[in-house]
Amino acid sequence: MATLQYTGVFALLIAEICVFILLILPMPARWKRAMITWSSRSSVAQRVLYGVRIAFGFVFLLFADAVMRLRKVQQSKESTRIIDEHTLCQQKVQQFYAQRNTYLTGITMFLGLILISTHSLIGQLVENTSSSAAPRLVSSGPGSAKAQVEKLKGELSDARKEVEELNRKDRDMATLRKQAESNHQEYMRLADENEKLQKLLDASSESKKDA
Repeated sequence: MATLQYTGVFALLIAEICVFILLILPMPARWKRAMITWSSRSSVAQRVLYGVRIAFGFVFLLFADAVMRLRKVQQSKESTRIIDEHTLCQQKVQQFYAQRNTYLTGITMFLGLILISTHSLIGQLVENTSSSAAPRLVSSGPGSAKAQVEKLKGELSDARKEVEELNRKDRDMATLRKQAESNHQEYMRLADENEKLQKLLDASSESKKDA
């Protein structure tokens, strides 16, 4: 059952990534305006957003459960002296799954917040551009129109910078995820080496006793 739940969280994460790429994908302003308008006013989109909010509630509960399980595994590891190799392997597996579930649910919630902010920002920019561009351009004379065009270029430049900042945050999140995976692999490698050294020490002590 838990595997099915985290499979659903992974599917939600993939859907978030696809929607985020669709939002930041370069496309004509008319298409993006139509897409933002549909997602803001369509009853189907509103139902989907309502279901996503409910899903985020479950993801938060799974995140809290994963954090508690991770702490429980770490406390059990610190308080229990492992002698049996099977028990040690089982404990490592439990720790791996707890860490994976924590990262998965945490990244899903974080990307969801970025996605909501990006959607809101792009929607505001599209609405402001569409509602104010035409009246400003025809308000008075060629000189005024040129000044308004320059102003709009400045606003679009600021919007691009904000979108690039959001993209940078997304890349930072991916970097942190890779770093966490690398740290986990390094931990598993050191644990294996420690286990091998322990076996060598035990074998050496037994051979000395026999001698």
